[in-house]
Parts: sequence; structure tokens; C-alpha cells
Amino acid sequence: MIYRNKFVSLLAILILSILFPACSAMAVQSGNIEYNAAAKLFDYSKLDIAPVLQEADYYFDIAMQLTDKEEKDRFINLAMGKYYLASKINPADERIYVQIARIYDELNKDSLAKSNFFHATNLIVNDPYANYWFGEFYFKRRDFKRALKHYTIAYNNGYANNYDLNLRLATIYEKFADLMNAKKFYEATYLINPQDAALQEKIQAINNMGYDKSEYYHLIRE
Repeated sequence: MIYRNKFVSLLAILILSILFPACSAMAVQSGNIEYNAAAKLFDYSKLDIAPVLQEADYYFDIAMQLTDKEEKDRFINLAMGKYYLASKINPADERIYVQIARIYDELNKDSLAKSNFFHATNLIVNDPYANYWFGEFYFKRRDFKRALKHYTIAYNNGYANNYDLNLRLATIYEKFADLMNAKKFYEATYLINPQDAALQEKIQAINNMGYDKSEYYHLIRE
């Protein structure tokens, strides 16, 4: 009887040792499935995007003013996190992707910046904000032909009175030796800010004969 009881006990232990790991694995697997399903089912659109974008813009603006790299990176990361969350709440808002692209531009991650700029302009092709900053991206890299394309779209879709944009257009046309358009945009820039004496001098220089042979003309085209 004693041997029989021991045998039954050993058999029970053996059965439990076989079943227990399997049950544990099933529990873990089940937990992962439930977690992943919950994540996929979460509706970000239910979140209020306004405070998220407000925080993102706040962090972004601070980052753009900082010179200390460590502090700048900290605020850039904070801004990026908020913009990413905002993109989950409203994936159709092109401005969010422009801001993400500007952050990548600041970090010199060109391919990621371009990817987000393209995404923004694919959402709304003629969006002036997206095209202006895409133009800035190319202008910084001296790709004036592509910069001109995006600046022109921005200009034709609501940014005609933007001082910086008119100045960029004037500069590009001057580099392309299209002095007629350069003068046109320098004059437009001067009308927006008549206090800028340098612009008046530039317009006069273009009007002067022999401007295309001057040292300044060849310098600006380099």
C-alpha cells in the first residue's frame, strides 16, 4: 500500500511537471496576443490633439532658439515625441509631417527629412507652409532649382507677401542671372520692408548698366 501511494504521488508530480511549462507558455503567449490586440485596437483619434500640438510647438520653438547642443537635443526629442503622437491622432495633418521633417533637417538626417516633406506635400500638393519649408531644405543645400520649385508653389498659394520668401526668390533668380525676376522680387521685398536700405541699393545695382560685369554679380552667382 505504501509503495502504491508513493507511485501515485510520483506519477502526479511527473504529470504536473509536464503540464506546468506548457500552461505557462500558453499564458505568456495569450498575454502577448491580448496586449498586441489592445495596442492595435486603441483609437488615437479619441485623444485631444490641441494640447499635444501646443506642447510640440512649444518644445520645437525652444529647441530652435538654443545653442547648447545637449539642451537643444533634449527639447528636439521632446518635440519629436509630441509630433509623433499627434501624427497618430491625425495622420492627415500635413503640418505635423512638416515639423517632423524640420526636426530631421536640423539633425542633418536628410533622407528622413525629405521623406516627411514628401509625405506632407503628397497630402496637400499646394500647401504653402509645406512647400516653403521644403524650399528652405533645398536652399540650405544650395539646390536652387528644387528650392525655386517649392518656393514658387508657396508664393502662388498664399505666401506672396512673405518677406523671407520674396527675398529667397530674388536671390535665386539673381544666381540664375534672371535679373528681371530678381529685380521684381527685390522690389517686392523692399515694399514689405522699406526700412531695409541694402535692398534699395541692390535694386539700384541691378538697374545700373554693366551690373552683369561687376565683381558682386559674379560673387552672388557662386
